[in-house]
Amino acid sequence: MPKIHFIGIGGIGVSALARYYLSEGYSVSGSDLVVSDLLDELKHSDVDIHIGNGHGEQITDDLEAVVYSAAVPVDDSELKKANDLGVKTLSYAEALGELTQKYFTLAISGTHGKSTTTSMLALMMIEAGLDPTVIVGTKLAEFDGTNFRRGRGQYLVIEADEYDRSFLQYRSKITVINNIDKDHLDTYGDISGVVEGFNQYLRNLSADSIAILNAQDSHTERVITGVQCRVAFFNHKGTVYNWPLALPGYFNQLNAEAAWQAARLVGVEHQVAESALMRFKGTWRRLEPIEPIEPSFMRDTTFFSDYGHHPTEIRATLEGLREKYSQEKILLIFQPHQARRLTSVFTEFTSAFRGADIVCLLPVYQVAGREENAENKTSQDLFKAVLEYNKQLDIAQRVEYRKSLEDSLALIEGGVVVFMGAGDIDTSVRKHFRSKLMPR
Repeated sequence: MPKIHFIGIGGIGVSALARYYLSEGYSVSGSDLVVSDLLDELKHSDVDIHIGNGHGEQITDDLEAVVYSAAVPVDDSELKKANDLGVKTLSYAEALGELTQKYFTLAISGTHGKSTTTSMLALMMIEAGLDPTVIVGTKLAEFDGTNFRRGRGQYLVIEADEYDRSFLQYRSKITVINNIDKDHLDTYGDISGVVEGFNQYLRNLSADSIAILNAQDSHTERVITGVQCRVAFFNHKGTVYNWPLALPGYFNQLNAEAAWQAARLVGVEHQVAESALMRFKGTWRRLEPIEPIEPSFMRDTTFFSDYGHHPTEIRATLEGLREKYSQEKILLIFQPHQARRLTSVFTEFTSAFRGADIVCLLPVYQVAGREENAENKTSQDLFKAVLEYNKQLDIAQRVEYRKSLEDSLALIEGGVVVFMGAGDIDTSVRKHFRSKLMPR
């Protein structure tokens, strides 16, 4: 039995790739710094997992390859041992890139909406009988509560992340770019660097491939400069979409249309796409409906868990909720993700929360093993800035700061509550709440 090892196996993308190799009959092992539900689920699938630093005993010369996440430093002890033993080492992006060349690959990219759009496209293709293999950055009830589906068809559907320029490794036949925004500035420097990165992504595509872009995104024209692939557009000015979605927010209508534009290129009919979307209830941590574990706890309240961590995502999510729950009080409990991200788009954050009646800020989540600049902004800085912004515009909004998720629960007084952030906030939330979406 071939063997493969993953360093940073708890990442949402790496864990999906590990499941792919499990489906291929590999003996899979992995390591990560911290425990998580994703790791527990992999353990139940017979993946040998070690937690913490320095577990070099898993690195042996009979491994076919060692795959490591973008967060793993070059001096990692396991990575160093693999190189010393002459074992093939690949970044997650390189490993997935090799996979994209074995299939007819459809890739969903863009700053926002990748996971939802990938999920929608996959379900449309499944409904049409195309039986794709899917690697996605969230979990679906339709995939037995995992982030991976093994298909037997010729198609691979992936979420193509721009972080660390990962998507430059992928070779897709159909590529969607939902939108482009100022994010991952530790990689790209500024928005011009982000645009250049997406442009290089498309320049890498062959002449027989096609890219589908948002016609109303202000960066689209620059992104398609000099590309050899064919180009198509969605979201033309004046066009309004009305897909039969249970998910709130017009941004999800755009996600659905982007998915459809890719799906129709592989022969999916419109009514088939509609049928798939009518049954689609959403995904893990994308406005995922949750409920208290204790039934008598916090009655008459609607709860969601959401992965949003960028000002644009926060604003769009709150707008969608306000549209659906126009008469309800909305409480947002938000954990900023990484001080450097908070600092790089700090001004945008101060105006992102207007759709909520009450905003509670938690301390910034710091990635394990990663040092932050002492001059970076904090949640206390954001708390003060939001108060000042609201004062200047005479916005009647309650703004709070709490040291922990536990402390913030006292603010709940019915209405709609959203726990939001890309860090460990959801781990704390799951001590009190369970998914209404995922299988138990």
